[in-house]
Amino acid sequence: MSNPPVVQGFTLVELMLVLAVLAVGAVLAAPSLQHLQQDSRLRMESGRLLVALHLARSEAIMRNEPVSLCPSVMAVTGVAECVGTYAGGWLVYANPGRDKVVDPDTDEVIRVFEGLTQGYRLTNRRASRSAFELISYLPEGTTRSNRTFLFCPPKTALRQSRSIVVSMVGRARLLKDRDPCPVV
Repeated sequence: MSNPPVVQGFTLVELMLVLAVLAVGAVLAAPSLQHLQQDSRLRMESGRLLVALHLARSEAIMRNEPVSLCPSVMAVTGVAECVGTYAGGWLVYANPGRDKVVDPDTDEVIRVFEGLTQGYRLTNRRASRSAFELISYLPEGTTRSNRTFLFCPPKTALRQSRSIVVSMVGRARLLKDRDPCPVV
């Protein structure tokens, strides 16, 4: 007598059990992945302003003249002017007059940055108003004022935050979850 052939494979019950375990795992992992994605986007958005601050400081030192950072929608309009809030975009420009007017005769636009992604917010530390002040770096790399910018994700996201702190000596640094984002 010969032995019956051995059939290799999965039964329908085994396959359904594996699929059920995978589905439960995906449902449990989805919120963590969403949190990771939002944290990554928040880090990217705040990092762009940090890059602009470092650029302004290094350009002021290199040029030996004031360089400013101001809110601007130049990335959209093409017009070099300081208007609106930093959430709409910002620009870095050589600013010998240290004013909030980009004069085409004496001021040079160094770099233009687009605004924040839809839903993200940029405010002062207490989140009581939008960030809109001019930041001027002097030739020695100082700002002579302290500022804190608070970045918050969309209102549907978790309440994590990122803060950029600019000291009087001009040092800008990024902090995670220093201040909570207000519920909007």
